[in-house]
Amino acid sequence: MAACVVLAVGLFSASAVFAVEAAATVDLNVRTGPATTFGVIDTLDAGEVVDVGECATNGWCYIFQSGPNGWVSSNYLTTVPAAPGGSPDPDCSLSLTLGSGTPQLTLTCGSGATPPAPAPSPPPVGALACFYNNTNYGGANFCYGVGTLNSLNAAFDDKISSVKLTGGARAKLCRQTNLGGFCKTVNASNPALGPGINDKATSLTVFTGAPPPPPAPVTFSSGLINLQQTFMANLDNGNVGASGADIWYRAVTPVNKFITPRNGAALALGDGSNRGFAGCSTESFSAAPLSVWTVPIGSYVCVRTNQGRISQFRLNGYAGTTMKLGYTTWTN
Repeated sequence: MAACVVLAVGLFSASAVFAVEAAATVDLNVRTGPATTFGVIDTLDAGEVVDVGECATNGWCYIFQSGPNGWVSSNYLTTVPAAPGGSPDPDCSLSLTLGSGTPQLTLTCGSGATPPAPAPSPPPVGALACFYNNTNYGGANFCYGVGTLNSLNAAFDDKISSVKLTGGARAKLCRQTNLGGFCKTVNASNPALGPGINDKATSLTVFTGAPPPPPAPVTFSSGLINLQQTFMANLDNGNVGASGADIWYRAVTPVNKFITPRNGAALALGDGSNRGFAGCSTESFSAAPLSVWTVPIGSYVCVRTNQGRISQFRLNGYAGTTMKLGYTTWTN
């Protein structure tokens, strides 16, 4: 009875010494890795025949040809009838099955035959990071080469729980768009991200070597605000009034006065120093009001506005009971 070995080969697994012919159905790009995020190194002509040596579970196959070897999408390949005597071992044959699922290379050897030893894997496909919605590399996932995603789509925004790295890749995941807010660098495959970034990543970058420098903050709005007691201010546009307000200068009594966050905004006094975008991005924000007696003149207060932007204001002084503030809010 014939022995059958089915190779639904995963990424970076060994391929058999056998290869099977396939033809391109369209003009087809050959890439350095198994995804469209990798660079194009060659193009197959429609009808051009190549040897398929391995297929990854995401539907991409590694091909051998007269030009540079590389990866192509199996969606644009079709099988070619095997030529008589084409197998290196007359007792064995290899077939390729293409369809809507994972491509399969099936090696069939005669009774008592020993399958040939695996050949070396194809060359490394470069730095690659794969991101998963569940811990232990489960659930919906996608892979990305070296580069930056300034915002994740709805399928992965605030949903990444584990990261798998290959080819020397490292990944930096951040809570806000454009690599803003708190960020966590992952240097090795991690089946369960910590609470600081688990299900909280909104942007990310994949890199090798030293981490890329953080992007320069972009100012969204800045200016001076004269805030009378009992009035509110919107730090996204500098307007005084209740509409879209982020802070309220609340006077409970002539002595008990507070700066109170509004509409979901949050405050962080910290040490009162000028922390700028980078420092305020890593602060621990709170919805608790700040007594004006804890905010001496010259202090800076970090704010996360009700629109989710990072902001900072300085208490420049008072004119009677009116607070004189200078503020900057960043795009993130």
